[in-house]
Amino acid sequence: MKRPLHLLANRDSLAGVAVVGVCAVAWRLTAGFDEVPAILSQNVPPTFFPRLVIGTAALLGGLLVAGGIRRCAREAADQAAADDPSTPIDKARGAVLPPPVFWATAGLIAAAGVLVPLVGTLFTLGLVAIALPLLWGERRFRLVLALALGLPGAIYVVFTVALGVRFPVGQVWNLL
Repeated sequence: MKRPLHLLANRDSLAGVAVVGVCAVAWRLTAGFDEVPAILSQNVPPTFFPRLVIGTAALLGGLLVAGGIRRCAREAADQAAADDPSTPIDKARGAVLPPPVFWATAGLIAAAGVLVPLVGTLFTLGLVAIALPLLWGERRFRLVLALALGLPGAIYVVFTVALGVRFPVGQVWNLL
């Protein structure tokens, strides 16, 4: 009984179990979607895209659980090595805060969420495509510029032109 409790003490395993649990509930909720008439469905049921996202999230949650299991096994081996007096090991390992770039990335993503209603989805995506690589240390400016122009352009072509999905343009663009 001690081994499964030790496994669940790992934050990655807990997060993975939580993600898989939420995905299971969300998958069940998609079963209540109304059926779309065949003439409107274009051979894609209304549950397809939500279940695609839910399945991807569940797969990633499962990978978190698997990574937690591997980490627990490695920690058990490290503990066994630490108990062996002939093996030197650093016992000063403790909790470490994420690096400043983590907090800057989180702030940038939060700022993007605020910018979308103001300047629109595609323009915000272009700004994020410039800011994130520069924040993470990329210094090949031509590559960053190609990403900043190509990513929103490709998303526009796929979603707006090919699929007919319209993105919010933002309040600033509506004024122009």
